[in-house]
Amino acid sequence: MAKNGQARSGHNSGSLWLTRSYNFIDKDPECDVFRTIFQKEHIKESDLAVLAGLAKSTVTNMFGGKTRRPLHSTFAKMAGAMKYKYSLVRDTDAPNYVREIPKAREQYKDYKAALEKKRRRQAAKK
Repeated sequence: MAKNGQARSGHNSGSLWLTRSYNFIDKDPECDVFRTIFQKEHIKESDLAVLAGLAKSTVTNMFGGKTRRPLHSTFAKMAGAMKYKYSLVRDTDAPNYVREIPKAREQYKDYKAALEKKRRRQAAKK
């Protein structure tokens, strides 16, 4: 994924749209959050798996980095097993939609144009 400054430079144009609300490179960052909580609980992966109703390999693969994008239900089960509430909480003021929506639409148009340009280049190579 492109860094925020690269979107307008021509290189990786349109990539900013992909990172507007959720940015991760190699795996879901929530995996690290859950691994930290799990380590503080001082229980075994197999015990967490049993408590959450998951396969041990699911927990092992997620904490070991093999699973890159676990299901939401996996996070919810693990949170519940450790007696955490897994919910959405707004951490800042409400977004200014009047300002942000036009900006997001422009970035989306740039992204779509970059995809079309990439498709044309690939078709020309064939």
